[in-house]
Amino acid sequence: MNILLFVVGNSSVLHMQAQYALRTIRVHAQDDDKLYILTDAPVLYKNLSFVETIEITTQEIEEWHNGYFFRIKINAIRKFASTHLHDHLLFLDSDTYCFNDISALKRILDEGYGVMHKDEGCMEFMKGDSGIMWNQTKGKCYCDITITDSFHMWNSGVVGIPTQYIVQVMDKSLELCDALLNDGVTCFNLEQWCTAIALQQYTKSLVEAHHIIGHYWHHKYVWTRHITLFFADSYAHGRNLDKELQVIKRTNFKRLSKWLAFQRMLMKFFCKYH
Repeated sequence: MNILLFVVGNSSVLHMQAQYALRTIRVHAQDDDKLYILTDAPVLYKNLSFVETIEITTQEIEEWHNGYFFRIKINAIRKFASTHLHDHLLFLDSDTYCFNDISALKRILDEGYGVMHKDEGCMEFMKGDSGIMWNQTKGKCYCDITITDSFHMWNSGVVGIPTQYIVQVMDKSLELCDALLNDGVTCFNLEQWCTAIALQQYTKSLVEAHHIIGHYWHHKYVWTRHITLFFADSYAHGRNLDKELQVIKRTNFKRLSKWLAFQRMLMKFFCKYH
């Protein structure tokens, strides 16, 4: 299985998150899994011998953007997929971590199912920008797909595509994204909506990955602090990569996630009342 992360820009936080994510994946990956990172800063990943870096240019990023930032993500996955068609594809955002046997996801892909991080539910009942996007698109036909309430919104922190559907899913995801943008639909979640629709259209069904891969998009501050301390502690103790992997292997991520969520709750409480 090909496992891909994608990071662009000069944010040290994003690259630090990706470095941590790749280490957690390495701990739980199988020998035949291949790890890749698609980035405009490949020099930052030379220390990871188990990761193959693929460089993208500033020109590619600008062409992919086209007025909607997360269109870059769709194109990045599509670029990688175009030259890696002979194995399943598992894409992860940089703000993720693997805490369980990743081969379980491979078995799901073997059976022709797609994978995304979590089912966020029926669009019909969503509020905010997602609800607005639903009202803008429901009943309409885009790229030969009619938008109905059968298409749930799924979180795209994880995107897994069986090898036989890679081309169709990523081509359709981009086509849908451009069609909705051209129709005046603008929403932060547009990228994951289009990817979810394409996966639900072509694969047998979608399966959640949150029991294997964590995604801390809503707890970023506390997780970034934890990751910063991880690398600071590693530097202070002179740990090499193998020893860092041993530390991660011993980490109870379920307990850690609960503890960091509690820290975030305390922070919100004190910010509100003090």
